[in-house]
Amino acid sequence: IMITKPSIDQLTAIAKNKYVLCIAISKRAKELNVLQANDEMSTDIKTISYAAEELAEGKTKIVNED
Repeated sequence: IMITKPSIDQLTAIAKNKYVLCIAISKRAKELNVLQANDEMSTDIKTISYAAEELAEGKTKIVNED
């Protein structure tokens, strides 16, 4: 799956690290999949793209769990 918008560079700047970016977007996409399965959310956009857009727009944040 290729994410074109928002750009990977823009997302990496937010996450500070491509590994962290991958994990964060994957976890959020998994949550969105559950919401779709429970009919709590409906969208034509793939959940991975939706999660990337949420991060870029500041609707979700990456929290360090130290």
